[in-house]
Amino acid sequence: MIERIQELESAAFDAWPADEVLTLGGWRLRFNHGVTNRANSVWTIAWDGTFPLDRVLDRVETMYAERGLPAQLQITAAALPASLDDALAHRGYEARLGTEVWTTPLSRLAPDEAPREIEVRCSTDLDEEWFDLSGRRGRFRGEEIPVYRRMMERLVGRAGFVIARRDGVPAATGLVVASVGRVGVFAMRTLEEHRQQGLARAVLAAIGSFAAARDAAELYLQVETDNEPALALYAQCGFRREYGYHYRRAPTR
Repeated sequence: MIERIQELESAAFDAWPADEVLTLGGWRLRFNHGVTNRANSVWTIAWDGTFPLDRVLDRVETMYAERGLPAQLQITAAALPASLDDALAHRGYEARLGTEVWTTPLSRLAPDEAPREIEVRCSTDLDEEWFDLSGRRGRFRGEEIPVYRRMMERLVGRAGFVIARRDGVPAATGLVVASVGRVGVFAMRTLEEHRQQGLARAVLAAIGSFAAARDAAELYLQVETDNEPALALYAQCGFRREYGYHYRRAPTR
């Protein structure tokens, strides 16, 4: 299981590129001006043990503080050193944002056929219609929007930007990012007034076509543990839970 987590987390690291990444003690420190937890947290899958853990954590806290961010570490069962989660709890770090990683072989992906009134397009270009729905009308606000756009621009060439329309109206988005042998599914969003109408399933079907065209055998995604509608959708479409992770965030000093 540890090797499997390492494999998937390495793919996810490459698929969600932060603006700045620094290496410290084998960890990778990601900084992205506060946009998304994953892109502003420490990737803890590697550890060289050169310096004592407390000393490295002191430095981590300083480096994030210099950028106006709280120190935050992503914790999986593969996090190193093995005592890390307990050490962070002892240091007063808050456990937050429980998340699950789900996967499916492409052969098991089984979204329903989209109704005729739903039209889906997957583009390798970052077009304004997709970005308007995912970015400007999504969960980002103010100065976060151009940061999110720069992240999406870094993915052009290996990503598919999926948008679904119902009766000609843009209503749902998804993002698919290719790596060797698999694709990651991100930025799934359906406007509230268009939910429960088959749009997310149509987006997943387009993502499956993107994966097949690139000879990817597997899809993976991350979903928050308390997002029951999304969990139900992914289970119905063939995904299964692989493992969970959470973040540990430094207390305010």
